[in-house]
Amino acid sequence: MKFDNRIARMRGMEIPLIPAPMGWIARSTLASAVSRAGGLGIIETSSGETANCQREITAMVASGLPFGVNLPIAYVQDPSIADMLVDEGIPFVTTSAGSP
Repeated sequence: MKFDNRIARMRGMEIPLIPAPMGWIARSTLASAVSRAGGLGIIETSSGETANCQREITAMVASGLPFGVNLPIAYVQDPSIADMLVDEGIPFVTTSAGSP
């Protein structure tokens, strides 16, 4: 049975799997594996390492796989990261650790 709903169709998901945005772990390697398996990989930004997160996002864009990015409101160390997500055209952003 194939999973099908509006979000799945919009993001190219085959199975209802969106992993937690685990700090320092949810990078392009994990996100691409999840997306190749049919879910939607998520890149974390909770590490506060904006330049490293940018590289991971660039790697995911280059892969052509669907993915999203998480923005943990309470742990954002560099507010410009939100601008970077907009500039990169990230179409799926989740928020955590605070009110969006």
